[in-house]
Amino acid sequence: MNNLMNKLTIKLIIWQAGVAVLAWRLWAYGRYVSFNAATGIDFEPAVVLNFVLLTTLMALGYALFQKKIWALSASGVTGLLFLGYFGFTSLNLLGLGLFILLNIYAQINAGNEITERNKINIRRSLNTGLFPVVMSFFLIISFAAYQSPGIKNLKNAKQLPSQSEVFIKTIIEKTAGSYVQGYYKGSPGEKQGIINQISGQTLQGLNDFLRPYFKYSPPLVAFGLFLILWGLSWIFVWLSMLLGVLIFWILKKTKVVKIEEKDVKAEMLVV
Repeated sequence: MNNLMNKLTIKLIIWQAGVAVLAWRLWAYGRYVSFNAATGIDFEPAVVLNFVLLTTLMALGYALFQKKIWALSASGVTGLLFLGYFGFTSLNLLGLGLFILLNIYAQINAGNEITERNKINIRRSLNTGLFPVVMSFFLIISFAAYQSPGIKNLKNAKQLPSQSEVFIKTIIEKTAGSYVQGYYKGSPGEKQGIINQISGQTLQGLNDFLRPYFKYSPPLVAFGLFLILWGLSWIFVWLSMLLGVLIFWILKKTKVVKIEEKDVKAEMLVV
């Protein structure tokens, strides 16, 4: 019995350490991620790989160890590392609370899928646990983006970001530009000058109209980021699920985990 407890303790320590290291690396990448509304979000492919590994390890641990205390400890360590990098602000503390609750919910889903079925299906267990895990990360990432200087400075902006201006100018050139090029009788330089004038006046009018509302842009941009990530969540869930199934198969082959058959009593409804 003591030998089994020692093995379980070692496995828990390795799992918790793996989660902590991957979380530390993920939030460390945050120093190099640009939450810039003008240029978008720039990150390295290593960030995506780190994120997929971390969500996989957390969801797999929730399915294997099946106790809320381990979900609390794993998500708590990950959340505290997040606060260490992004600050102990009231918004981040709120995000930490929601992050932990979503991970406990993920553990309940993954654990119930294991214990309430006659045949263990690790793919189904991972699938039910991964979505709240992935969304918990997207939530606090959006909170961090909202507090980033690039987005917060938008409320003091006097004009649209350069990326928006390029997009609007391209649209104008493809609409009014085709009309000017086809019907205006003048030199190519004069035609381009008219197109540039139309683009400039349109952008100036948009900036004048939107300037009073720029102060509301930080929460809107952060919420928009969350919606974009939400829309992409299925990709990360499937990648993490495939990786989790592979890791579980390796753990079975190396005898780290085993599946045993047991006789169990089942309830039956009698009317």
